[in-house]
Amino acid sequence: MEIIYPPLVEQSVKFHLHGSKQETIDKAEMYRSMVERGILTENGLPTDYALENGWVKDFYEEEHISFETFLEIYPIFKNYDIHLFQMVDGFWEIPVNLKEELLQQLAENKFDYDETIQIKEYLADR
Repeated sequence: MEIIYPPLVEQSVKFHLHGSKQETIDKAEMYRSMVERGILTENGLPTDYALENGWVKDFYEEEHISFETFLEIYPIFKNYDIHLFQMVDGFWEIPVNLKEELLQQLAENKFDYDETIQIKEYLADR
């Protein structure tokens, strides 16, 4: 039986393995530790404490946010031409060819950890 851990546990494991000589991390221990430290609830959701202290990033986008607020959520896009972005149905969107380029760069590991998370979160619901 395979245990499915919350996405924040999976991300934490990847973060800790990135650049480490360690090959594996016990996901159950990571989950238990994150709950004990008040980073996650038992359901796997981030606690208010973790969000307030910046330990966990919330990528929730409300409709019709300003472009500046959008860049606060996804700072990776500060590196791109502002004219590529267009408000569509209340959300900042990019052209399909840029989405494809980002997916290709993700596959080639061209981004650091934080950039990778931002791009994956941005593309997740698009």
